[in-house]
Formats: sequence, structure tokens, C-alpha cells
Amino acid sequence: MTRRGLMAASAAVGSAVLAACGSGGSSPSPSRTTTTSSSPPAPSTSSSVPTGSAAEGGARVLADQAYADPVDRAHLLDLYLPDPAAAPGPWPVVLFFPGSAWLSGDAKGGPTELSGGTTAALLAQRWGPAGFAVAGVNVRSSAQATFPAQLHDAKAAVRYVRSRAAELGLDAGRVVTMGTSSGGWCASMAGVVTGVPELEGADLGHADQSSAVQAVVDLFGPTDFTAMDSQRVPGGASHDGADSPESALMGFPIQSDPEATHRADPSRYVTASSPPLWIAHGTADQSVPPGQSELLFAACERAGASAALTLVAGAGHTDAYLADGAPDREVRTTRAGQTTSGTDPDPTYDAVLAFLRQSLG
Repeated sequence: MTRRGLMAASAAVGSAVLAACGSGGSSPSPSRTTTTSSSPPAPSTSSSVPTGSAAEGGARVLADQAYADPVDRAHLLDLYLPDPAAAPGPWPVVLFFPGSAWLSGDAKGGPTELSGGTTAALLAQRWGPAGFAVAGVNVRSSAQATFPAQLHDAKAAVRYVRSRAAELGLDAGRVVTMGTSSGGWCASMAGVVTGVPELEGADLGHADQSSAVQAVVDLFGPTDFTAMDSQRVPGGASHDGADSPESALMGFPIQSDPEATHRADPSRYVTASSPPLWIAHGTADQSVPPGQSELLFAACERAGASAALTLVAGAGHTDAYLADGAPDREVRTTRAGQTTSGTDPDPTYDAVLAFLRQSLG
């Protein structure tokens, strides 16, 4: 699929995030950064806990919090805090990155056909009563900045949330990154890339805080851009062209410099100490081949990291199975180099929540 076609699909990104809550290794190439002249909304900068907007069940929504200097609406996040009367803190926090093929700097309100049906508001509605805070995070689009800017943004968002943990009742030691499609890539990169100064983006702020996370949920995200065309399912989109989303992200046709492109491959950074990963992918995904998730899982196997991969038979570029279940599926798990296969658990929101509880302790 071309960048133009994906941009048209991404145009449906909404701004109704509050309403949705009620409804239910060498150095990388320098990134290109551009800004526009429109004024971003004024973020909250108060050191006291903001009142926020009321959400379902007594929760609060702190909208458009600036985790770094805003670039239009990029660098803003919405933070959903559980009702302390129903779920006393400190709360673990899930930073959710919606997919947009890196075309939108304001995807946190979603959903779109590129991102699946999950939104931060929906996660807060489902997981808030269980004592989880959720942040919906905007990162810069590929038009605003090229790689590694989006990874810098994801790590800056983690550091920002951790910096406000004591103030907001969050558990700084239990932080999760989660995302769909390109947001799944953000989540996995933020989780597995550690100790690489040029990929940290410390200049975006809160450099005194750690960007480490304790668990990752990657829903149909890409891994090795250079392998996507060779893994295409019937009718699948092409990714090697100069106008592909991946080439736009990198700032050059991805096959023209595979070594540089591989700097954006999360499988290259997995180690035995990487946080546990929960990965799911439909076998009929025409936007991101399911083989991409298999590559990431295989890297976890080789490194001795902990991971679970669910392949949902016949599913496309969607996470509908999280709500509806997936009767036909394959589940692989690996821990310390030992891998097993089966069919359980069903890849639902409850299964993801169980994974998070087990991983976070």
C-alpha cells in the first residue's frame, strides 16, 4: 500500500477520546524534524494533581499532557487514572501507542482501520477497575521527523509518566508499553532498546528518569522492514517502494540501505534481560505480514527472553479477537530458551491483563 493510500485510511483518526471512555549497532542517521505554525493546546504544567475530567466509574482523565515540547499535537498524551476508591494505588501504567503507519501525529483518539479497535479509553474502561492506569500517547509522524524520533518520543513518554508517579499515584516500577501496528513497533522498540544513548532521546526531557519498561504488548507490529515484501500474504501491501510508510519513516527507500534500516528492527535488540513480550498477529494480515511477529518471537527464543506469540487464523490487520475471542489460533510461548506450542489462552483483553499481572508481579 502506498503512503498516499495509507494516509487516506488514516484520515479517520478522531478526537473523541473522552467520549470513547464512556462508551466502552552503529549510530542511526540523524532524524529530519519539521514543525508547523499552528499553536498546540496548552498542556497542564501544575505540580499539584490536576482535577481532570470525570470518566466512567469515578476515574479521571488528564487530557493533552505534554511529555515533551509539543510539535502540533505530537508529544501529547491522555492519562486515565483509576478510581482510587475502587482500586487503591499505586497503579501500574500502560502506555498505549495507536497505529497510523507513522502518518499521524495525533492518533491517540483513534481508532482507525490502521490501528485496530483498541484505544486508550477502551483499555482504561476495561482495566481501570483492575487497578491499571492507561496513557494514550501521540508520537511524531514520519512527515514531522524520521527515525529514531518516534522511538525517542516513546521513551520520553515513559520517562515523563515515571516522573509524575509519586504525584499521581502511579507505580514507577511497573510500566508497560503496548501498541497496534506501527504503535506495536513503538511499544516493542521502547521495551527492548536499552543502553543505547543515541536512541534514548534524553534531550526531550526527564533525563533523570529511566525509560525501562517491565512488559510489552505488541499487536501486529512490524519488525524487520526489509523482510516485509518477501513475507507478504496474498493481496498484501508492498513496503519496499520509496513511497511506503517504512521508507517514509526511515527517510530513504528501505532497501537502498538495509544496514541503516535494521537499526529500526526490534529483533536486533532483544536480550535475555528484555521485558516479557505478548505478541499477537492475524495470519491473513495484508498490511503487516504475520511473519514479522514470528521474527520477533524467534529473536526472543534465541536470546532466552520470555515471550508469547498468538497467531490468529484468518484474521487481518485487526485486534477484534481481543473482544470476540479467536476459536482458531496457535499459541507459542518461550522462556529461557524453552518453547512450547498449544492453543491456550484465547487472545482476549482478559488474557492480556493476566499476562500483565504475571509479568509485573
